[in-house]
Amino acid sequence: MDPRLTVGVDITGVERIAHLSTRRPGFVAKMFSAEEAEYCAGRPERLAARWAAKEAVRKVFGSQGRPIPTYPSIAVTHRPGGAPEVLVGGRPVPGLEVSLSHDIGLAVAVATFRPGFDAASRLLAEVPGDMVLPGRPEQSHKGTFGTVLVLAGSPAFPGAAILACRGAHRGGAGKVKVIVGAGAGPGGFAPETILVPVPDLVDGFSEDSAAAVTDPLAGAQAVVCGPGLGEGRSVTGFLRAVLRQMTGRGRELVLDADALNAVASSDQLRGLVPPGCVLTPHPLEASRLMGRTLVDLQADRVGAAAQLARQLACVVVLKGAGTVVAGPQGEIWTDDHATAALASGGTGDVLSGLIGSLIAQGQAPFAAAQAGVFLHAEAGSTLGRRRGRAGILASEVGDALVEIQEQVRLVIEARSRP
Repeated sequence: MDPRLTVGVDITGVERIAHLSTRRPGFVAKMFSAEEAEYCAGRPERLAARWAAKEAVRKVFGSQGRPIPTYPSIAVTHRPGGAPEVLVGGRPVPGLEVSLSHDIGLAVAVATFRPGFDAASRLLAEVPGDMVLPGRPEQSHKGTFGTVLVLAGSPAFPGAAILACRGAHRGGAGKVKVIVGAGAGPGGFAPETILVPVPDLVDGFSEDSAAAVTDPLAGAQAVVCGPGLGEGRSVTGFLRAVLRQMTGRGRELVLDADALNAVASSDQLRGLVPPGCVLTPHPLEASRLMGRTLVDLQADRVGAAAQLARQLACVVVLKGAGTVVAGPQGEIWTDDHATAALASGGTGDVLSGLIGSLIAQGQAPFAAAQAGVFLHAEAGSTLGRRRGRAGILASEVGDALVEIQEQVRLVIEARSRP
């Protein structure tokens, strides 16, 4: 056994905890988080296992000579895939792990603490040395983290807008708004998403739709445009009106998917793309934008991304295994991840929403693109390792961003300490 390892073990009777929760109605609410209470409702063995975990964690802290946390400050949550994770004061503790079990009326928890085992050891790729994430001050409110406006979706591709919003939510934006056709209901959007009804046509949004979104555009700190807009005749007019409204605000704009295809087929739209925005093409979209064959582009992905960034004076995210991020001043960064877990529809929509979220929180376009690509790829790679490389949903990648972003943040914070 590693001599640096500290172990805390506790065995708790299920009947005892069931008795306490029945005799003292406030016991569960006082000692357990709302998430724990919901997960354990009607399952006293689960509640007992979490109580044992609290005791085991307190023993570990005591053995380390550290201040012993209170029972309510210790909570057990779940990582994507179901593995338990212990939080102390709402945060994971680097090096602290917990395992739970229950049988024959007893709940057992084992907590372990290994110095030097931190969030970095859980990540599959090394966090770039120059990567930053937006601050998350405790004294903050939703306005602190900005508003993302998503211009996406169509009757044929409603899920694209839902997934882009998910990426923006999970990326930490304070508010996420999305345009929907007049009379449309909430559909599959998260209840936290603010719907902005606009006039629409049978094949999607139009110039009238863009005119109706003037105020939300003006109030947003980031705009994500393109996922699932479709290829209807009205899309060009919609994009033309949106891009004109974004003149001088390129650093707040993310263009993806159908918006890129429309730009590739229209010299007028190409001339309206505001300098400084972020483009997130996959290789085929990039080949259309550049007029190069797909084979030629893939043979020199770094060179192609750099060329497109210079041509449009934008930040380019050329997606695929080894995603390339290129800036208009020659900045280049290539991601080290490569996973089949991200090879499914909708993952790119999540990425565009995530990058928009980081921009809304104050990051510059290149920094937001780099951080978004790394977090997104790490989330997909981690899910692939934990659950399997086939069958990972884009929505699951979005949800995994919460845990991954916190782990990366801990690494960055550790680097900044003297």
